[in-house]
Formats: sequence, structure tokens, C-alpha cells
Amino acid sequence: MGDDRRSPNRRPRGRGAPRRDDGRRGRDRDAARKRPEQRLYALEAVVDRGFEDVVDAAEDNLTRRVHWTITKRTVADQDSGKPISATYVLKRDGVDREFPGLGAARAAVNKTIVHPEKLTLSKAEHAAEHAATKK
Repeated sequence: MGDDRRSPNRRPRGRGAPRRDDGRRGRDRDAARKRPEQRLYALEAVVDRGFEDVVDAAEDNLTRRVHWTITKRTVADQDSGKPISATYVLKRDGVDREFPGLGAARAAVNKTIVHPEKLTLSKAEHAAEHAATKK
């Protein structure tokens, strides 16, 4: 009953036969579809700096001060602002070394961080210390 009511020049419902142009119309039909290139930017921020005294064997065992800086180098997407990668760069004596994490970069310069909760006195400890100095 449904088949004889359909007009002869009408296409059947559904996907039907695949089209020859694969659904792409207009210019560059034959070109492959590409995502637009990401626009990236780099950002550097100094995370830590310091120095170490090094004994220089070449100059009669004199000590010289070597300054170092740890920089966080972030590459981010310009449109969304999301970071794509972050590395830590240790700059010492004109040599740049990259590290995946801040802890590894600090370990390279023999710097250990004492946890801040151990450095900061609690209110009770501060009051007790203050009371002890008043006596």
C-alpha cells in the first residue's frame, strides 16, 4: 500500500546510495579535511634562583660563586590558553638543562625544600614562645 503512493522521481528515505563527491561541496572538494594549525605561544617564569660556591681546581683551589636559575617554560594554546607542555630549565654557567619536574631541577643544584608547615609556627606554638620570652 505504501509503495504505490510514492512518486517515481522522489529519492528513498535514509542514507541511500553514497554520493560521488562524498558530501563535500564548493572549492577544494578533492583536498583532505584538515584541522587548523594550533597557534601556540611560549611563556617563561623564574621559579627559583640561587648560587653555590664551587672549588675551581684549575685556579689554585680558589672558590668561585656560580649563580643558577630555574625557569618554568610553558607552551600554551593561544585560543584556549590551555598549557600543552611545561618543562623546567636549569640555567647555570651558561648551560641550559631541561627537566620534566621542579623537584628534579632542584635536586640537580642540591637544593632541598623544607616543608612550610615545619617552618611556620602554629598559633599555639607562637603564643607559648611569646609567653616564654616574657617571663
